[in-house]
Amino acid sequence: MKIFVKVLRGDGCVVEVSERAKIVELKKKIEMELKVAASQQTLVYMGKTLVDEKSLDFYPKIKDGAKVHLIVKKPESLHLLLDRFLMKYYSQEQTKMILDEFMRDFSAKVESLSLDDLERIATSYLSEES
Repeated sequence: MKIFVKVLRGDGCVVEVSERAKIVELKKKIEMELKVAASQQTLVYMGKTLVDEKSLDFYPKIKDGAKVHLIVKKPESLHLLLDRFLMKYYSQEQTKMILDEFMRDFSAKVESLSLDDLERIATSYLSEES
């Protein structure tokens, strides 16, 4: 079946999937088409959020040619990810001290990169994607 995916304020695509495909599989196909990580996708059909573990045929109104809306979640910041990770092992005060020091060190190292360094890093990541 063909599913039309519409991105709010953006592009869209058409994805071919089986009626038995899970929503997470649909998200992976959308990721390949639109380059939006599956983890950042929320799919909505007729005002209802589609659940990753459910299959398309769980939603009886989704038929061939249905239009699903894609909402792209803002990625979490590095600071927030590290904070959540460190809070598992350290107190709030310790986590703040570690994070502050890490961010100072990280910022200094990023600022010291030359344009050649940035180009090498970008080329390396782009070649891994292909």
